Amino acid sequence: MNKRIFVAVIILALLLPAVLVSAQDDVVTVTWWATERGRDTAATRDMHFTLARTFEESHPNIRVALALYPSRGFATRVLTAIAAGEGPDVFYHYFAPDVANQGFLEDLTPYLEESGAAANWFPAGVNRGMYQGQTYAVPRDAVSGFIAYNKDLFDAAGVLYPEEGWTIAEFRELANELTNRDEDIYGVGAIVGGEGCMLWSPFSFNLGGEITSPDGRDVVGYMDTPETAAAMTWCLELVTEDQVTAPAELQDQFGELVFLSGNVAMQSISDWELAAITEQADFNWGVVAPPRADENSEVVPWTDSYMYYMWNGSPRKEAAWELIEWLSGPEAQRIAAEAGVWAPNGPAIWEELGWDEDAIRSVSYNQLINSERVPNYLRSQYFWDCVAGPLSDVRVRWIEGGERDVAAMLAEAAPLAQACLDDNYGE
Repeated sequence: MNKRIFVAVIILALLLPAVLVSAQDDVVTVTWWATERGRDTAATRDMHFTLARTFEESHPNIRVALALYPSRGFATRVLTAIAAGEGPDVFYHYFAPDVANQGFLEDLTPYLEESGAAANWFPAGVNRGMYQGQTYAVPRDAVSGFIAYNKDLFDAAGVLYPEEGWTIAEFRELANELTNRDEDIYGVGAIVGGEGCMLWSPFSFNLGGEITSPDGRDVVGYMDTPETAAAMTWCLELVTEDQVTAPAELQDQFGELVFLSGNVAMQSISDWELAAITEQADFNWGVVAPPRADENSEVVPWTDSYMYYMWNGSPRKEAAWELIEWLSGPEAQRIAAEAGVWAPNGPAIWEELGWDEDAIRSVSYNQLINSERVPNYLRSQYFWDCVAGPLSDVRVRWIEGGERDVAAMLAEAAPLAQACLDDNYGE
């Protein structure tokens, strides 16, 4: 062997371990915490790991340490870890925007101003992450609320399927017409019939009532109005007066997606439930846009999204942002959509996949492009501590106590909820 070549080989051999160590030192590991819910399919877990590994392929100097936890108690787990100085670099959840004032979230505004990514998202997803003009979260996905209906039950009853443009009164008429308690068939299931009807369903806005102010800090003047009382009464009458809602034992068996029992004609759902219905339903079904208040009004969409957050104590912020930017970007959004796990956070991927014209997905798409509202239960970080309890008490008093004056009950509930909010906000 040529002497010079021999010397070069020896030098390279001596330097190679140091080069490898240096390269290894440049690799950053980002922790990403995610969740699994009871309604999630096996594809959900697989897709998370697909996202992590695909990201690593295009970002060779970043490794993703992914951890999946049960959704119940997830926020407590995250906050406990952050309090101990061991929080995840990146995680997703559905905090109210004003949780940012607690100080544990990174302000993502500078990153977004440089990337311009927010221009690609549905408006409601952008609003979900904003607090006092700054952005602290970016949308993982995008969902809207609409109505799923069991075609087999409609056919058996000789009833025409609901169509876009129907009204809330027509929804109620159909629910009564399709209910046959002797045959264990019910017009509606889950959410509709309790306070969920006023919170996380398309009825929440189309019934004309509100629970909180736009910033979530006021309930007096919202929860206790005649419009909200009328809306809440409508929801509760489905349970007691009409008796069209699925019984508790059926919901205990099938959970919140009682529609899968095959015994429920209609249920308010969102894109989050579509994967489970598509995989598990053993009957023919379809979806339709939410009913509007009356023939003189337009549908007011209910939309939502999970949000990606960065812990402001992360020692790897640049790498964490690269992961968030990629996860909320087109490649990751396409992977999740094609896996059937969650819906993309912006219209471009919907259109690329043909979802804007799909018989099922287009119903949601048309809601998402017309929505900017944040759901009323996501406007205040203290909603569940202060407002949910008094509101739930109204349902209990109606159903178990036989009380019927919803206006009077809400008039009692609103000051209690307001006092709690004021105390937490220091007002």
